[in-house]
Amino acid sequence: MVFLIDGYNLMHAVGMLRVGLPQKHLAGARTRFLDWLADAARARPDTLRVVFDAQNGPAPSNEYGHRGVRVRFAFRQTADEQIEELVRAASVPKAAVVVSNDGAVQEAARRRGCGVFTCQGFVDWLLAPPRAPDDPPPPDDKPVPPPTPDEFAAWEAAFRRMKG
Repeated sequence: MVFLIDGYNLMHAVGMLRVGLPQKHLAGARTRFLDWLADAARARPDTLRVVFDAQNGPAPSNEYGHRGVRVRFAFRQTADEQIEELVRAASVPKAAVVVSNDGAVQEAARRRGCGVFTCQGFVDWLLAPPRAPDDPPPPDDKPVPPPTPDEFAAWEAAFRRMKG
C-alpha cells in the first residue's frame, strides 16, 4: 500500500506543528516529524510518501528518502494539488491511500478509487499493532445493539411514508 500524506496537515494534527512557528524552526520540526513517522511505520511494509506545501519554494526539488519515508515538496502548488495529481497518476488506485483532513482531497481520492484516512484515523492505524492478513478484524470498540421492536416499527413506518 502507498500512503500519500499531506505533511503539514498531519504534522498539525499530531501536535508537531503549531500556528505561528517561525520559518527558521520549520526544517527542524519537519525532521522530527519524519523521524517520528519513520519510527512508527518501522514494522509496516507500506510505502509512506509525504508531500509538503512549497508554493513559494525557490526551485523544484526531487523526491528523496528519509529513513524509509519518501518526501517531496509541492513546488509552486499546494500539497493538496500535488496529492490530487499523484492520485490521478496512480496506475492502481486501490493500492493508494490518501491521508488528509481536507474534504476536497478526500473526495478526489474516493472518486478515483483510492482509500482515505483522516489524520487521526491514520495515526490510530499506524500506532495499532500490525495484523496478519488472515487475522480476524478487531471487535468494534462500541458495538451497536440490535434495534428494539419499537425502533424497528418506527423505521418501517418512516420508510412506508417515504415510499408512499
